Amino acid sequence: MKTVSEISKAGSLKMRFALLVLAALIIGGVALWVLRMSVSPVIQVSPVTIAVPTQINSTLPIVATSQGLFQQAGVDVINQPFELGKDALKSVIDGKADLAVVADTPLIFALHDGNKLDIIASISQGRRSLAVVTRNDRGIKTLKDLSGKSVGLSMGTNLTYFLDMMLQTQGVPSSEVNFVDLKTSDVLFAFKTGRIDAAVVYQPFLSQLETELGSRIKVFYGDDVYAFRFLLVGKPLYIDRHPEEIKRVLKALMAAEQLVRDHPVKARKAVGNAVNIDDALMAKLFNTEDYALSLDQAMLLALDDQTRWAMRRGIIGPGPIPNYLENVKYQYLEAILPTAVKIIH
Repeated sequence: MKTVSEISKAGSLKMRFALLVLAALIIGGVALWVLRMSVSPVIQVSPVTIAVPTQINSTLPIVATSQGLFQQAGVDVINQPFELGKDALKSVIDGKADLAVVADTPLIFALHDGNKLDIIASISQGRRSLAVVTRNDRGIKTLKDLSGKSVGLSMGTNLTYFLDMMLQTQGVPSSEVNFVDLKTSDVLFAFKTGRIDAAVVYQPFLSQLETELGSRIKVFYGDDVYAFRFLLVGKPLYIDRHPEEIKRVLKALMAAEQLVRDHPVKARKAVGNAVNIDDALMAKLFNTEDYALSLDQAMLLALDDQTRWAMRRGIIGPGPIPNYLENVKYQYLEAILPTAVKIIH
């Protein structure tokens, strides 16, 4: 028979054990609660379809795709290739792509047609991406000699604006020049075979013509006339409903920009493979400073200038110049790379 002392000790041990179990449960519960609070909720990210012109100026999305940077940023991107930016933009307008890479001129036309579109970022800017190429056998020594001549180009793009500005600097009215609307491949064929006297050509076709025809042609750049920009754009409703996807796309493009700076040869070869240009030619064309994320005041001024030009030309109807700042979603780029946003807002 147990003594009172033994019973008391047994009871005390049971009580201690119970308290230890209770304490363990409490500590475990608190730890689990802290763990749950510290783990961020899983964010659902939808795949993003980006319509991209297969051109050197699309360097950032090309590098981001080829080097797996979109995946590293946590977003699946479906690349939709096009020859021209205006066709890439049409894919967004038609609801077949979420975002598009496009030059500023087709964007202006689309906005004035009543389409709802916003700019997320500029992804490239170059001064030697376009040129007017002329045949020497047509007696063209300067751009003034284009009066009465035929010039092939893809209309509805920034090439039209570029040619008009080049003519304007020489005092040649555009009405005195025959603008011939052709696909890029047809422009090159028509120029080589002499069906047209001149052409507006972008890279890499420009350098290919220089290599192939050499001294039989003249090339007129517009370094001080026009800056070629590619913009990343989308419908405002899509952008507003997918903020996480937009930020991750921009993070991937930011990583691509860094890779271009740190490993230019690697980036150059990736772009060359994508646009089917040999590396020797790419080495002449690839300027790392052209490929960077930005939103600056010069972009807005260019949109204003091109709108005035389009109104004068009768391409779009007359009216006040829109406030294009209302079509810029600068908040997304500002959130990940604030130094790239230099527009006044």
